[in-house]
Amino acid sequence: MTPADPLAQLRDIHLPDPISAWPPGPGWWLLAGLLLLMLALLAAWLWRQHRANAWRRQAQRALLAAHQRWQDDGDSAAYLQAANAVLKRAALSRFPREQVAALNSQRWDDFLDQQWHKPAPASFRELGFATRAYEARPASTDIEQLHSLCRQWLAQLRAAPC
Repeated sequence: MTPADPLAQLRDIHLPDPISAWPPGPGWWLLAGLLLLMLALLAAWLWRQHRANAWRRQAQRALLAAHQRWQDDGDSAAYLQAANAVLKRAALSRFPREQVAALNSQRWDDFLDQQWHKPAPASFRELGFATRAYEARPASTDIEQLHSLCRQWLAQLRAAPC
């Protein structure tokens, strides 16, 4: 018997198993924990902001309902009274009661005008908002312009700090 080729008896090179990605190292666990903590804090902050602005969403819905009633029946006096009540409730939710509760007439208009954080598109006082709100037959009032002004006032008003 002749010996076979010795090179034929060699086995092929065996590579080790590839390195597994699992379980991750301690640094990755730390990074994942920090990421989860940051997401939890962000979610908590967003929830607080959502709850802090509930008064604004409620006021916007009430103002829209009053506008819809005005479009259906054309009663300007009812719209003016409803819009005034909505803005007063919103202001009471946002500002101290002592600062807002006793305001009426031109002082109420002035207060509304002072709360703009940017240049006002119009003035509540120029439109005679507070004085017309309690007239039995209000003088001709541009309800569409007033409604737009009320919506913008509510939208730009900041929530009280959490």
